[in-house]
Amino acid sequence: MADNPLVAFQEAMRAAGVFLAADAHITPDGQLHRARAADDKPGALSIWYNFHPDAPASGVAGNWRTGHSVKWCSKRLSALTSAERETLRRRIEQERAEAQAETERRHADAAARALRIWTDSAPANPNHAYLTRKGIPAGIARQRGDMLILPITGFDGDLRGVQTISPTGEKRFTKGMQKQGAFIRTDGMPSPDTRLLICEGWATAQTLAALSPGAVVIAALDAGNLQAVAVEARRRFPCIDLVIAADADAVGLEKAKAAATASRARWIWPRFPEDAPAGLTDFNDWRVWRKRQVAS
Repeated sequence: MADNPLVAFQEAMRAAGVFLAADAHITPDGQLHRARAADDKPGALSIWYNFHPDAPASGVAGNWRTGHSVKWCSKRLSALTSAERETLRRRIEQERAEAQAETERRHADAAARALRIWTDSAPANPNHAYLTRKGIPAGIARQRGDMLILPITGFDGDLRGVQTISPTGEKRFTKGMQKQGAFIRTDGMPSPDTRLLICEGWATAQTLAALSPGAVVIAALDAGNLQAVAVEARRRFPCIDLVIAADADAVGLEKAKAAATASRARWIWPRFPEDAPAGLTDFNDWRVWRKRQVAS
């Protein structure tokens, strides 16, 4: 360990995958700060940290975007005096409260920005290039300029953020939004007496909604969020008929199976015939390809 506690703390950050930008510096004042990550885009401040220089020197840090975090102390716990243990305990409580307050502030700010965008958007053009290429209706989508705007909510219906989709299919989420357990609906909200299908992306959800009349279909944003959405659905609706619709790639299948196991759900995935072209992964890919086959 380095003799300088601040240097040692920064080494611990790097070891935990929390990388500061080359021009970013740690302010050693025992307060919560934000800083640029090494791979942040201009204006972004993904790193958070709190470094206490007073004995026992300690700190916490993390990256909001990646989820990596670290807790560090200059002394082993077994070597701390009773007074130092009490000091460390108070710091941990303070840091936990500050981190929670900052998280809530970020989520509220993201929701406010998303609401302004959603309110400022008009119903989507049904001939938008992305919709045409995917062969799906606009549904609840709105449009701002040439960008599709999709509302991201939780099961309570509150807007958490939006997803934008460009004509070429580039997708972005509202920065700082509460993503875990959030989803994009295709029409109605989940209810206890209606079959619920959960998939990754909105285009796939639109496709499944057309193939499954009477069911509620929602998009969990990506494979990593499937389990959080599915578990919350099961918690709210213990007897619901719940189905996880996987993307047929390695990550999609793995995450969908884990989500189905955790939420006591069934899971399905598209089976592509041998003559299907390479690169097909989800139910929307399958349907677009089949339509082209029929047309030719």
